[in-house]
Amino acid sequence: MHFLALLLGVTVAATPAASPAPAPPPPLKVIGNFRSTPFCTALRETIGPAIASVLSNDELIASSKPAFVTLYRDDILAGSEARAHLDMNRLEGLITPIVANVKRIDSLLAGKPNDPKLDAMRETLLAVAGQQKESLNVISGFIATEQLGEIQGASTPANWESSFLLGNAQSSRPAPSTNLSPAAGNLFKAGVQNRNPGPREPRYDTKNVGPTYDPFAPFVAQIDQQRATAQTAESDAAKLVTDALYQCSP
Repeated sequence: MHFLALLLGVTVAATPAASPAPAPPPPLKVIGNFRSTPFCTALRETIGPAIASVLSNDELIASSKPAFVTLYRDDILAGSEARAHLDMNRLEGLITPIVANVKRIDSLLAGKPNDPKLDAMRETLLAVAGQQKESLNVISGFIATEQLGEIQGASTPANWESSFLLGNAQSSRPAPSTNLSPAAGNLFKAGVQNRNPGPREPRYDTKNVGPTYDPFAPFVAQIDQQRATAQTAESDAAKLVTDALYQCSP
């Protein structure tokens, strides 16, 4: 990836050497000789770490695509509930590190620098982070909806349902869903998929839509579109960082 070389160039000088540490290869010795100016310091301590987080999110978000493909194969084609749960856990596991990277980017780039070049790099990286947040929303929204589907399919516990009854005392026995308040009824019907025995949501049933229909494809397409927009902003940032590296060269 074109950003990786830029990342090495702006961060290696600010990275403390471990003790004991092997001697760095010759190219890094040259890269490490940055000019000591406020501009170059900001490049190393702010822009470089922000790029590192952007790159990390690139890889995490990209890994969601094969995860959705595997989920389609396991859940829709094979009908394996156990494997589908593992696939869902794999997707859910992407959320925490993506959120952590987004928070780090926001924190590093929170202040508006006085230097126009630094500000231009900041704006392009924030644009990338904005697209990554949109991809995060797609992944986390999908997971949340599926989890509500699990609640719907598993049937609600007695104490949950009784707490939403309209005008009735709480009971230790499950109450009919028709007695639920409208808000509670909508909540328990919000899931798009019921993996438990019984009728499935029509768009997940291959008897209704055919075995080649992939209900997860729209999520993948949306993430692909957001990644394409982010890559355009990354290319713009790469050009700006390249110019800055020349300015900070010895």
